[in-house]
Amino acid sequence: HRDLHLSIRRQRQMCIRDRIRTQAREIRALGRKYGAGFTQDGHKCGSLTLAHEVFGLLGPDAYMSHSIDLTERDIALVKETDTRIIHNPSAVMSIRGRCPAPELIDLGVTVALGSDGTAPDRSFDMFRHMFQCMHYHRRHFRDAAVLPPGKVLEMTTIDAARALGMEREIGSLEPGKKADIILVDMFKPHLYPLNMPLYRLVCFANGADVATVIVDGRILMEKRRVLSVDEGEVLEQAQAATEAMLDRTGLRHLTATPERFWGVSRY
Repeated sequence: HRDLHLSIRRQRQMCIRDRIRTQAREIRALGRKYGAGFTQDGHKCGSLTLAHEVFGLLGPDAYMSHSIDLTERDIALVKETDTRIIHNPSAVMSIRGRCPAPELIDLGVTVALGSDGTAPDRSFDMFRHMFQCMHYHRRHFRDAAVLPPGKVLEMTTIDAARALGMEREIGSLEPGKKADIILVDMFKPHLYPLNMPLYRLVCFANGADVATVIVDGRILMEKRRVLSVDEGEVLEQAQAATEAMLDRTGLRHLTATPERFWGVSRY
């Protein structure tokens, strides 16, 4: 009876795996047919190999997030299939393992910088993540020459556009591209003196230093004043939605300050 039970259980598991594999391949084919990109979160330790060999998910229109502790086979397949990697240096996954971003870049893989925000310990501020990215990998290699500020800035701009297949439209300031531009107010104490401006932009600036935002030639924010929407109303609606979500899910207790918050070395 025990052997029969195990056999039936094994057959059910195989049937489920087959259905999942078929569904994944059908969804991927549908996305490719209509030009929809594919993104998947949380890859690590051989899961990219599984995604390719079992589900056929990798490719230049696939954006695989985190991608920590990759195997040699993972890395070879990413290069072979021109899969795009989204590196989130401030995320919890980057505490549990490391995305080999510099190594992938040296192999010619497109690596874009992500935030994995928003969360209690990280935001959508890409300036913070650029700074984190440099120090994260420099500490790993014990080498201050790893990931120059210029390359990290590219990871948030032209490389991100390339990852999305939009490098001919956005990602750099060139004739014929969309006017997607931010203007950073450098006239601030933490950004002075104004020598080495690109270093100061990547290492010292933050999201609050962005004074003007232009999207496809349309000015959405000017001198820190949002023109496209009522900012106050959006903030109030966001807060109300958050409160409703916490009540509906019963997760409000997770917003409380933990008992082991002060005076100890860990939670």
